[in-house]
Amino acid sequence: MSDNNKKYVKGGAQKTREKNKKLLTDSAKKCKKISNIFYKTSSPVNSECDSRSTATLQKKHTVQDSTGVINIDLDSSLTTNQKTTATESVLCDSRSTATLQKKHTVQDSTGVVNIDLDSSLTTNQKTTATESVLEIESLQYNLSSNEELLFKLKKNADIIEKINFVKQHPIQPSYFSNIRLDLEKLYFRKTPDDKKIARKWLSVFCIVNELKAMYCPFCIVFSSSATIFSKGCNNFKHIYDVVKIHEDSLTHRRSVEAFIQSTNEKSIEFGINNNLMTLKKNQILENIHVINEIFEIIKLLGRQNLPLRGSKNSESLYKWNDEDNLNKGNFLELVQFTAKRDATLYKHLNTAIENSKRRKANLEKKSLVSCGRGSLVTLLSKNTVNKVILSIVKSIRDKIKLELGEQHFSLQIDSTQDVSVVDQAAVCIRYIYEGEVKERLFALLKVVDSSGNGYYNMLKQLFSEHSIKFNNIIGESFDGAANMRGEYSGLQSKIKNQENPKAIYIWCYSHVLNLCICDTCKSLEAKNLFGFLNRLSTFFSESYKRMLVWLQEINSSLGSNKLKKLQKIGENNTRWWSREKALYWIFDGDQCLFPIIICALYHISISSNFEPKVCFEASSLLHNLCNFKIILTAHIFLNIFKIVGPTSRYLQTKGMDLLSAWGMIDSIKQEIGRLSFDCILNKSINFSNNMNDLLSSMNLPDDILVSSTFPVTRKSRKKRMYDEICEDESPELPLDKFRVDTYQTIVDQITISLNERFTDNNKLIADVQYLLPKNFKLIEQMPNTALKHLANLANLEHIQLCLELKNFSKVYPKINMSTIEKTKQIYHQLDTESDENTDDNEENMYENTAFPCKNKTTIHDTNNCLQCVYKLLYNLNMHVSAYSVLCASYEFFLTLSVTEVNCERTFSKLKLVKTRLRANMCQENLEALLIMSVEKQLLNDIEITKVIDYLKASSSVMSKMFSL
Repeated sequence: MSDNNKKYVKGGAQKTREKNKKLLTDSAKKCKKISNIFYKTSSPVNSECDSRSTATLQKKHTVQDSTGVINIDLDSSLTTNQKTTATESVLCDSRSTATLQKKHTVQDSTGVVNIDLDSSLTTNQKTTATESVLEIESLQYNLSSNEELLFKLKKNADIIEKINFVKQHPIQPSYFSNIRLDLEKLYFRKTPDDKKIARKWLSVFCIVNELKAMYCPFCIVFSSSATIFSKGCNNFKHIYDVVKIHEDSLTHRRSVEAFIQSTNEKSIEFGINNNLMTLKKNQILENIHVINEIFEIIKLLGRQNLPLRGSKNSESLYKWNDEDNLNKGNFLELVQFTAKRDATLYKHLNTAIENSKRRKANLEKKSLVSCGRGSLVTLLSKNTVNKVILSIVKSIRDKIKLELGEQHFSLQIDSTQDVSVVDQAAVCIRYIYEGEVKERLFALLKVVDSSGNGYYNMLKQLFSEHSIKFNNIIGESFDGAANMRGEYSGLQSKIKNQENPKAIYIWCYSHVLNLCICDTCKSLEAKNLFGFLNRLSTFFSESYKRMLVWLQEINSSLGSNKLKKLQKIGENNTRWWSREKALYWIFDGDQCLFPIIICALYHISISSNFEPKVCFEASSLLHNLCNFKIILTAHIFLNIFKIVGPTSRYLQTKGMDLLSAWGMIDSIKQEIGRLSFDCILNKSINFSNNMNDLLSSMNLPDDILVSSTFPVTRKSRKKRMYDEICEDESPELPLDKFRVDTYQTIVDQITISLNERFTDNNKLIADVQYLLPKNFKLIEQMPNTALKHLANLANLEHIQLCLELKNFSKVYPKINMSTIEKTKQIYHQLDTESDENTDDNEENMYENTAFPCKNKTTIHDTNNCLQCVYKLLYNLNMHVSAYSVLCASYEFFLTLSVTEVNCERTFSKLKLVKTRLRANMCQENLEALLIMSVEKQLLNDIEITKVIDYLKASSSVMSKMFSL
């Protein structure tokens, strides 16, 4: 058979196309023709009254208002119903100016069709036609989205929302600026017996007293078809007739009946929706309860610096009951612990576990792999926890910004490397809130560019994101690094040149004091002392065998010595407190570790369990420890640290002001100037004698003896045989040489360092001295230039500041009087004065006005505290009127930051938050957890509503879960 005679065989694809084509053809036959849409007669008349209609349904029509005849050229093929429909369409045309007459004539191609409304139309048809013609202009009115909130019901509203919508009405203004109407006739209708009934269904929409439209809230909510009052009626020419017609219409009556049934809870819709709404409300309340428990757990973990999550494989809820899943992480373990005591959380947890298992089984059944949660929301996932954490830090920042407001503030910045070798910069701000000084950690930023310009751009972006005015900075407290302190390219110069030329830079007082101590420790004897102490500490910690000998000796001691360990002296000079601690624990008092160390070293030096080099080193350390030169040098620094230590710790307190810090530094200079070498020498000799007495009771060899004198050399003996040394001759006696070369060098060096390093802002300190209550008596004699520098920096009027300060200095003793003193004074006046017209109002005004500040220092003098004075002014509300300029000067000075130790405290928390096991934490979560750890008070004040609002805004799913 030839190829031409072969039978053609259709392929599978072709068969499929033909099958689909046939199905489409059959479906098309069932569809309505487009012409039927334009000639539809079953729809209501109102639906055909389109405002954009041009009444061109047929070839030609004319409207003659003067004769009352409407001439319409219609197709002769139209049926009578079609002609009637076309007539009604023309009557409802929004641009028609026809008025309703009793008789209308419609002329088609064959003649004129006369329509008598009195005879040809029924009563309902007359009403519909009349209402359509009179109210036709209202269909063109549309409200904007912002103005129609009270007149537009949202889509898919439930019965509760519908009822609440109606209850917001009626809205009936008493004045219209664009039209004159009889409001009594509009808002009331008369009954046959002349009684007035208010039209509570009528609501009027106005913009600035300009009438725009009228609405029927019942028809908006409950009408099954669109009416002119549900869209907005603006045909004000015939408004009284239109209102009456709508009020009597069947559609309006049915809408009102539907509302009455709904409010009486008789409608089926209300019953169904009410049950659904009750179930939904209960579910939402359960979700809120669960998220509240989760919120409290996260707050606890953040406050205690504990990690939240466990390993990746242990956090899946479908593995919850696995035998090998014993540690699910702190967060889920606390959820499980809390669920045992909370029925709602227990139910939610079990439901989440079952849903997770069911979802996992479905995925495995379909051989699918899913990395996300899909449609399952358990509120226990990592995403939800992170959202709660971010909502917490957002709430804390919002609180800080609310407290800060638009006032001035000072800045503290310092940086350090975390465990993952990332440079982290802590940004703290200091400001005044309700009379109190606040220092808050605001951000932790990852440093990419450590130059001054890089820091400036980073801070500029930070404050811009949080809508804080960067030019409100009046002071900065940084360390002495070049990128911070640099005069030309440092951060402080960038702020001065580009933000606030009067911004005050204060080199952190804690760092400066530390540098003064470091300068003192550069002498030879100081290096020998602290090098020896550091080696002594590392000698025991290098080996567990040596540490066992140490523990045996320390356990045999009494009191607090059992808790003491030898302190290592850090190589970093910023931790000079380690020198103080090492000295105190070894050389201070009778309960020091000195005899215990000697016993431990002696036992190691004679033990056969150690190598010879270890025994030799122990013997060498023992010999150096008994050297009197080491003991004397240690007591010199002990006396210095006893003077400097309290000031250093005071400089690390919150809310400290510049004047107090300056006063403490000044007291250090005076105390160091009063040091006596002979007194220190006597203390050292007494210490050596006491240690020898203790060692004699420890069964140690007699050759172990703590020296209490300097060895006398042959050269010094020969010198004593002759006369005394000359003034310009160097001393030859070891003690005299030590006095000159070591003691005097140490004292002179620390004095010089304190005088050189603490010299900035002298003018400002001098001005603020007059703001102290102890100096109020000197105000009358203060020079004319006093307070001028302070007024210039704070942008205050100098003359007004001086006047207010002079006046306040006179009334301060009276208003600062305690309640007891005021009471005694009042009774004393009553006893001594017989005049009953004594004005007691002034005394009552000052009652209960002694407001001390919250300074926690051991010695606190209110006459020497700026915060006490400002607190007094603030609580008496004098900062508003009487002494506004004076209060502004106090606020300016108290806002200045003296140290950046708040950043240093932050870094201590950073080591607890970001550890080796949490080194991969993202920067956003690290910052949030660190702020939670540092600002514990603000963390406790956060309300769960803030967290829920944040979660609702994060996704539509969360919004549905927590929206009532």
